[in-house]
Amino acid sequence: MTPNKIIIWGRDGFNALGLLRAYGKAGLDAFFLIKRGRGYASRSRYCVDSHCVESDEEGLQFLLEHFSQESHKPIILTSGDEIAVFINNHKEELEKYFIIPGTAKKGLQEKYTDKNNMTDLARSLGILCPESRHCQWNSDIDDVNYPCLIKPAHEKAGHYNEFKYKICKDRASLERTLKMVRRDSEFIVQDYISKEKEVLVYGARMRDGQVILAGALIKSRFSDSSAGSYALITKEVPCSIDTAGIASYLQEIDYYGLFSFEYGLFRDKAYFFEVNLRNDGTSGYFSQAGANIPLAYVYSCAGADYSKLQCQVSDNQWFIDELFDFENVLLRRLSYKQWKKGKAKATVYKYYDKDDEEPWRYLKRRRWALMAKEMTVKRFRPYIVFVLDKLGVKK
Repeated sequence: MTPNKIIIWGRDGFNALGLLRAYGKAGLDAFFLIKRGRGYASRSRYCVDSHCVESDEEGLQFLLEHFSQESHKPIILTSGDEIAVFINNHKEELEKYFIIPGTAKKGLQEKYTDKNNMTDLARSLGILCPESRHCQWNSDIDDVNYPCLIKPAHEKAGHYNEFKYKICKDRASLERTLKMVRRDSEFIVQDYISKEKEVLVYGARMRDGQVILAGALIKSRFSDSSAGSYALITKEVPCSIDTAGIASYLQEIDYYGLFSFEYGLFRDKAYFFEVNLRNDGTSGYFSQAGANIPLAYVYSCAGADYSKLQCQVSDNQWFIDELFDFENVLLRRLSYKQWKKGKAKATVYKYYDKDDEEPWRYLKRRRWALMAKEMTVKRFRPYIVFVLDKLGVKK
């Protein structure tokens, strides 16, 4: 146990839900500082106290007003890039009263949230990366190899990204994509790797500098509404992934906190895709599989012994996004029989928890509407974002 209060700062979604459950099941209460309205995570039985703010600046003032007089510094965890960058850019104000995650040097968190910079650093450390280049709406694309993958370089504060990523088969496809983006948006264009598997490695760099890896999430199925909707969770990180390179990357930028690294595997090679320098939405999956990394990280922040905590996945388990994986049946990517067989194997869920059912009940009642919304948004997102920008609607 730790005398330090735990504060989760982020949006009310599955990322925060995983943290709330990780601490709640260990007997620790966490305060949930919610950005922009309540959703389903705050309905969890483990959300014992919370407060909503409309902006990061309002959140900062709330924390300073209500938690700056604690005898032990509260520990802050974040569930999104935008807030993680904001915290790092306000290190001087926050570190007087809180233990915060992020890079030891102010500004590096923001620098390495940009996908162009994170890829350049990975390449400089000898980590294998797809060929890539910086791109904007009017960039010269004569040297681009096709097919290519284009994705936002970073999350633009206050705005919705035009898309998560797009695969462009030829120059005409890339030109059409660039015509739809904002003039101030920045992207990374990479050679498209026809990956055999997509792998996420989740872990934490503790306050003592030690890097702990929970294991790997090997994705085998995707939905239009979810990054990975069916996957194997294992303690065995594929041997083609250089785990020493992960430690070197974090040490180079002197980052402390929860993280995830993402790779594409192709012909016995692991290509670095990106790193998330904050809690990953998959943390709840790893906790269900036995690896409570968020708990171990809080222990390390409090100066407590975390060596006896289980930090690795206990055995191989299958994960399913029980809400959105069914899209693969609707879109005829697999049969209902195949889907049902896979679901029966799954023991790790994105939303459902037999000891904490309310978030799942809340989403289940809205399941079909949410699925229709997400499938529509993915298909027409660039046009929707274009209209929202014209109307001045902020994220």
